[in-house]
Amino acid sequence: MPELIPFHRVIVRAPSTETASGWRMATPPEGSFDPAAVRITPVAEIRPGDALVGTIQPHYDHQLNPVDRAQWVSYFSHTSRPQAGGARPFNPGHCDWCTHNAYVLGISADSGYWTVDGCTTYRPDMLLLTIPRELTA
Repeated sequence: MPELIPFHRVIVRAPSTETASGWRMATPPEGSFDPAAVRITPVAEIRPGDALVGTIQPHYDHQLNPVDRAQWVSYFSHTSRPQAGGARPFNPGHCDWCTHNAYVLGISADSGYWTVDGCTTYRPDMLLLTIPRELTA
């Protein structure tokens, strides 16, 4: 049986201070990463040594329902550093920030959410822009 390859409906463009719709946004510092090294990675597959450079966000309509079209990219506004640890299932008892996220987001340990360094919490279906550890300098 052939191996299935997941395709993600994402349009990745170079960091810019202005979106196609004219919104202003922060961008990473000039030269902070090689665009050719960037990959789209599901949050659960983040490994120690991978560098996160941004997130991929779904489009929503005026009632916050997901819209069926390509997603957009939000780059982090700082130079990314390699992750000390890989992604781990969300644990609200891990630290005060995780406890706060559990309360605010209304999620629990069995919610399927994931956290990465710094206890940033992501939805189970979240895609991140990463530079794999094999390509980080």
